[in-house]
Amino acid sequence: MIQHLTKLAVLLTVLLVTGCSIPTPSHQDSSRQVNIDLVNSHQNKLSAFNNWSMSGRMALIQKELDERDSFYVNWRYQPTYQELRFSHPLKGQLAKLTVSKRQATLVDSNGATRSAVTAPVLLADVLQVYIPFEQLRQWLIGQKTARLNNLTYYNNGTLASASVVQNNEQWRIRWFYDSQTNAELPLPEQVHIDSPTLKIKVQMQEWQTHN
Repeated sequence: MIQHLTKLAVLLTVLLVTGCSIPTPSHQDSSRQVNIDLVNSHQNKLSAFNNWSMSGRMALIQKELDERDSFYVNWRYQPTYQELRFSHPLKGQLAKLTVSKRQATLVDSNGATRSAVTAPVLLADVLQVYIPFEQLRQWLIGQKTARLNNLTYYNNGTLASASVVQNNEQWRIRWFYDSQTNAELPLPEQVHIDSPTLKIKVQMQEWQTHN
C-alpha cells in the first residue's frame, strides 16, 4: 500500500512539474531581408485584429531564483478590457486577472483580491518581477511595438525575432509559426520572451475572433 502511495506521489509531482511544460519548436529559417510589402500587409491586418481570445499554455521562469511556474491561460482581449484566466490541470483555476483603462485586478483561487493602476505594477507587486504586460499582448499576436530592433522575418513577412529595452533590461522576443498553415492572417503558435532575469514562454493552442 505504501509503495502504491509513493508511486502516486511521484506521478503527481511529475505532472505538476511537466504537465504544462512547453517544448521549443524546431528551427525555422528567417532573415533580415524580406519583402517589406509582405511585412506591412501582415502588420496592417494585425492592427485590425483587436477583439480576440486565445487559449494555451504559459511558463514563467525566474532565472536568478531558478523558479518555474507553468499553467494554462485563457486570454480575452478587447481594446478597453482584458480578462486572463490561469488554471492548472490538477489544481483548477489559479487566478483571474482583469485589466481596464483605469485598473488591473487579480483574484486568486481563494477569492483574495489585489489591485493596482496598471497590470505591470500589479504583477510586479505579486510576482516580484517586471513583466512587460502592455507589450506582451501585441507580441502575442506577432505585432510590432515601439523601439524594436534587430528584427528578423520569415518569408511570409511575419516576425521571427527582435530585441528591445524595457524597464532598463534587454529583452529578446522569438516567434514560431505552424509552417503547415495557410491562414489569411498567420498568428504565432509560440512566443518566447527573454530578459536577463525572466523567461516567458507562451504556446497558443486556439485563437478565436469576436465581433
